[in-house]
This record gives sequence, structure tokens and C-alpha cells, in this order.
Amino acid sequence: MSGMMKSLYIEDNVSINLKNIPIPQPLNGQVLIKVEFAPINPFDKEFLNGYKIGLKPLVGTVPGFEGSGTVIASGGGLLGWQLKGNRVAFYTENQFGSFGQYAIADVNYCTELPKNISFQEGCCSYINPLSVIMMYQLLGNASGIISTGASTNLGRMLMRYCQSKGINVINIVKSQIEEKILKDEGAKLILNINQDDFDDKLKLMSSSYNTTVLFDSLGGDLLSRILNLMPNGSKAYLYANYSKKSLEGIYCANLMYQNKKIFGFSFVDNLQTKNIIQLKLMMNEVFNNIQGYFKTLPTQIVIISNKYKFSLEEFEKALQSKEKAIIKI
Repeated sequence: MSGMMKSLYIEDNVSINLKNIPIPQPLNGQVLIKVEFAPINPFDKEFLNGYKIGLKPLVGTVPGFEGSGTVIASGGGLLGWQLKGNRVAFYTENQFGSFGQYAIADVNYCTELPKNISFQEGCCSYINPLSVIMMYQLLGNASGIISTGASTNLGRMLMRYCQSKGINVINIVKSQIEEKILKDEGAKLILNINQDDFDDKLKLMSSSYNTTVLFDSLGGDLLSRILNLMPNGSKAYLYANYSKKSLEGIYCANLMYQNKKIFGFSFVDNLQTKNIIQLKLMMNEVFNNIQGYFKTLPTQIVIISNKYKFSLEEFEKALQSKEKAIIKI
């Protein structure tokens, strides 16, 4: 397919523009997708701040890691030809990402959307839902977890999914608004970190519910503070660092004598360990629960199309949104 497409484009390390570029051509094992929706994830914000993620180049690139659309061309291979003409959800680290009218994706990271799932629902099928499933797979014999990103879309998915599996989830919040959001979604255990007795309550609850795994999105001294209060043998997985701070306050004795451990959790690295059969089974689970455990609640939609032209400033508003934002291509 030839012609031009409208996309967001990173030309150098300081600027991102809305411009027309040639429609890319898929290689063997890849497909060309006419994009319908693309969510703005923390991934995207980190990438646009110059943090390299996976194989995606930082410059000379169309941003966007995830989306939904229709496969209109295959670069070769049986699976690619089978997907042609189908509605799909996809994940991509290609130079031509999802923030354009057309995107390139590896066939292994494209999944046909069931008829009952809309493009808007399907565009959020990969990064957050698969992260939650892969986090659950790390639990081993743990019967409880602590979640610090509890009020985010990922945090709420993690809470709903783990509670459905019989896992106790201590949800850490920092405001009454966040507490209400979680209560309305059925969270059973909630602690406000700004309470004076937070440390005492967390130590008691983590011991009572045997919460030996921490999933932390804040980093800094909060991870240390919580891990120090958890039972012996506890593990912490850092999957984001919203505090932008280094780890501080870890008691070395806890690591040496109480068998506590700290790991990084990378969606990209974990995804690469999954074969195509494992991915298909995981995506089936996601689609079966896309309106349940894995429901995403977007609050802002930015439209970029031939009929509507929005300025770069309006796109930046979407990037600055604290809630989920979705681009309608």
C-alpha cells in the first residue's frame, strides 16, 4: 500500500509533531494495521521523556506501543495472511507505532478481536492486562499482596483479578477520593498512607494476611518503608518509579537475615519469555474478562483524523492527564 498518513512523529530528541509521512510497508512476519484507537500508557510518557523501551527507536519514529485496528496488509507468512482483513488488538515496538493512521506490528503480538469487543475496549488489551496476569504468575505460594499503585487502571485490574483468585490485596492509597474509587470497585483492604498509624496497621495486616509480595509503582523510600514492615521472606517488584527517586532506607539486615528481596518487573522482558501458545491463552483470558477484571476506564479521548484537526497542545493535554487517555485515530 502506498500513500501518505497522518501521525505524531518524533524527529529529534526535543520535538514531537503532527505531520504527514509515507505509509510504512510490513516485512515478513509483520502486518500493516489501520489504527482505530491507541491508549496513552505510562510507557508512552516515559518514552516521550527519552527513556528507551524495548527495540523502539527514540527518534525518527511514530510513538505508541499499543492499539486496535484492522489488518490491511501482510509482509508475508501464514499468520499474517490469516489476519488480513481482521479486527485486532496489538502491541508494537516498531518504528511505526500506534499514534498514526497506520502502524506496523509483529504478527505474534496481534490478536483477533472477538465480535463483542469494540475497538475502544480492545486497544487496551495488552500492556496492563498482560502485566497483571504476569504479576499473578510471580506469586508462587503467597496468599496476599500489597499494591501501591492501587488507584491506577493497572492497580485496579490487579486488585480485581487477584481477589477473584482468592488472593488478599492490601491497596495503598493517598487520599479519600482514591479510597472511595477502590471501595466502589469492591476492594476489601485499603490503607491510606497519610494516616498517622499507617506503619502499625500495615505491619499487622501484612502479617495477618500473609502478604509476602509487594508490587510497587512509586519507588524511592516508600518501597523501602513498606518492605521493612512485611513478613520474613517477602519480595518487592518495582514496575514503575513515579517518585523519580532512588531506593533509600532499606535495612540491609532484612536482606541478609530475613530473606527479603527486591526485583524489577519489566513488561517487555516478561513478554519476550512467552511463546505464541502462552500468549494466545493469556489473550483469551483477557478478552473473556475485558468488561470485568480487565476493564479500562478512559476519561479523555483525543481525535486526530482527516475530518478533525487538533493541535499538538491538545495532544499534550492528553499526555498530562493523570487518568487514562485514548487517541481516536
